[in-house]
Amino acid sequence: MTAAGLPPPGATVLVHGLGRFGGGREALRFLAKRGCRMRVADRSDGDDLQAVRHALRDLADIDWQLGREDEDLLDGVAVLLANPAVPDGHPLLAAARRRGLAVTQEVDVFLAAYPGTVVGVTGTNGKSTTSTLLHAALQRSGVDALLGGNIGHSLLADEANWRPDQVAVLEISSFQLERLHGCRRVAGAVYTRIGKDHVDRHGTLAAYHAAKARLAAVATDFVVHAADDAVAAAFASPATQRLRYATTHPAPHSTGLALGFVATRLGDGAPEPVVHRDALRLLGEFQVENVMAAATAARRLGAAPHTIGLALANASPLPFRLQQVAAIDGVRVFDNGVSTEVESTRSALQAIAGRVHWVGGGKSKDGDYAAVADAVAPRIASAHLFGAAAEPLGRLLAGRLPCTVHGPLAAALTAAFAAARAGDAILFSPAFASFDQYPNFRVRALEFHAWLTARRSGGQATHP
Repeated sequence: MTAAGLPPPGATVLVHGLGRFGGGREALRFLAKRGCRMRVADRSDGDDLQAVRHALRDLADIDWQLGREDEDLLDGVAVLLANPAVPDGHPLLAAARRRGLAVTQEVDVFLAAYPGTVVGVTGTNGKSTTSTLLHAALQRSGVDALLGGNIGHSLLADEANWRPDQVAVLEISSFQLERLHGCRRVAGAVYTRIGKDHVDRHGTLAAYHAAKARLAAVATDFVVHAADDAVAAAFASPATQRLRYATTHPAPHSTGLALGFVATRLGDGAPEPVVHRDALRLLGEFQVENVMAAATAARRLGAAPHTIGLALANASPLPFRLQQVAAIDGVRVFDNGVSTEVESTRSALQAIAGRVHWVGGGKSKDGDYAAVADAVAPRIASAHLFGAAAEPLGRLLAGRLPCTVHGPLAAALTAAFAAARAGDAILFSPAFASFDQYPNFRVRALEFHAWLTARRSGGQATHP
């Protein structure tokens, strides 16, 4: 199986897996406009896919093959454009390998076509926040910048606004990096901390790390990572500069803290203050690191320190990232619904003062419930579990602290509120994947918010 560049006009391209966040749809539209003949396959033919089909009704001669994934779909196809969520072991991709078909993905199509500068952002947690912060810092500094990728927006949709002197901030996942073609180059690679995640997809932790390493391998100008992240530090790169960040005094070629200020020091000169950590609206030490990563890249791209600082000081938490969303009867309620692995939950717990009642659960990616129990138990007053992880995790926590086990999320939330007293906190931070009960973490987080809204309407509640 070979990797494709931009398919030439007239080539038949099979888009396999439209996805739910726009990548497949925008790749289809982009390639159709270039004169490619488009075929679309997806195992689903439900209402959501029909809605996408309706939205693309202005495109003529699309060969819609929804509800099927058999090998005959490859007949006459020159290029297979696969959704990153589709694993390499899928029968259709295996058939494409046997046929020697060129395979690409939406990210590779963008990188092959885009005329500007690309900075990729990846890591285990904090990718979306860091990408958003970097984009905001560049824009505040007068740099023409776009934001997209795994954050939920395809930059192919912005083709009319592409410019050669522009910067595209591209959030990129391990699923996308796993298939990233080696000749696709980016100017910069920005890493949040690399931990353990998606072992269920990649097979081993080493394979997950190898996928993350591909971004550094295609970076030409700079790589940014945490100073004490041994995994990211080991990633080989042809980039001309490696920059680090840490919550210590900034060394040369790094960003750190100087008298409480996030300060960049990209050369050997004195640190340049950017923003005081107390001015940030983002909670937690992990968010200070995200700020440092974004500030480092923005400064490297020419943004001025004071304008970077203004952008970072005004940045609010993204939806479903750690923030207080309510106070009900004196109980603080925190949302960290983005959490699908334990390190995100551990970081959230470290940022919340007082007694915390944790609401967590979902589908384990690796079956290591003991690691989750050991991570949360020292930091919580009680646990209220839901979904597939509830029973196995509950057995490990039951002897260590008060714990309730439930199927639905709503029942776990009700139990958490019953346990909490004025001055306590409730943290919704699942620490597990959503796929036992939900199509993605957003749907799960939205159910939490819907339940919370109903709870507030039935009692006294104030917003922080």
